[in-house]
Amino acid sequence: MPLLLAVLVAAEQPARPSAPPTDTGFLAPRAGARVRAGTMVQPDTVEVGDPFTFVVTVSVPANARVEWPTIADSAAVVAMREPVRIVDEGTRIATRRERAVYTLSAWDVGQLSLGMPDVVVRFDTATIRVPLRDAKVFVRSVLLGDSTQHQPKPARDLFPRVIPWWQQWWPALLVLAALALLWWVWRRRRRAKSEAVSLAALDPFARAQHEFARLDRLGLVDAGEAGRYVALSLEVLRMYLASRLPEAALSLTSGELLDRIGLDARVPHDRLLSLMADVDGIKFAARMVSPARARELAAAARAVVEYVEAAELARRAAEEAARREAAAAVARERKDTEEQARRASRTPRGPKAGAGK
Repeated sequence: MPLLLAVLVAAEQPARPSAPPTDTGFLAPRAGARVRAGTMVQPDTVEVGDPFTFVVTVSVPANARVEWPTIADSAAVVAMREPVRIVDEGTRIATRRERAVYTLSAWDVGQLSLGMPDVVVRFDTATIRVPLRDAKVFVRSVLLGDSTQHQPKPARDLFPRVIPWWQQWWPALLVLAALALLWWVWRRRRRAKSEAVSLAALDPFARAQHEFARLDRLGLVDAGEAGRYVALSLEVLRMYLASRLPEAALSLTSGELLDRIGLDARVPHDRLLSLMADVDGIKFAARMVSPARARELAAAARAVVEYVEAAELARRAAEEAARREAAAAVARERKDTEEQARRASRTPRGPKAGAGK
């Protein structure tokens, strides 16, 4: 029989009813009472993971209560495979025998301690602990004789780490993004420069018409920016006047501008005065303007530009006609002079004619 341990615990000590229940170790609860315990491991040699039985038998007083331990840690070297089975073997005279059958498995090799907690026997006000720490089992290796060196391998990850492709290629993606950004900035600056050059090459009237059309495409009135739409329309008018009239600089205020161009017949002074008064109220006094009124003011600014351009074209046409007339008069005068000189050269002189005869 693989009997590993047989313990006889016998002690005598009078009980003290007045004291509270305490852990008295291996002392018997009353005089003459004895506690016996025995353990058995069957089989005593197993392989890793194989089940084996651990049997504990105790003999206690008839009215004692036995608390059987369990191994709660499922990750321990020795673990329970099923709940403990308790067998009551009956009462003999003043003692009672109980047997606990544990079904265990070992998960390491060598001489292993079962790690079973103590059995607790409670009788009246006393507590007796029966130690089971000496119970052991031998676990043999299932490896070959020449490979019994037990060296556990390091733990592996549950799942292999999969690195996304964008984490592997992020430096290349960063370089491509930087190149794309530089290309976009270069193209935008080139486009802006070409637009500036093309606008500079345009006639002031054509540039003003282009800016008015650009404002209409922005849709500021529909977006609730009627005041900004009116102010920008007046700025387009001011830029046109600065291009056509040297004295109408952009740095002048509305009053100074009207004073400078007051004597210029090409400018409709009354319409320009009314327009600037309305727009200044919107720009500087934060006066509200309806979408319909904003469109009317923008149309008025465009009409002033068209009026000034028509007057400028008429002035240029008159100057061109006067220049042509002056050139024609000079040409006629020169032609008359040449004709007179030619006639004078053909007429013979009197004294020279008489001398010839």
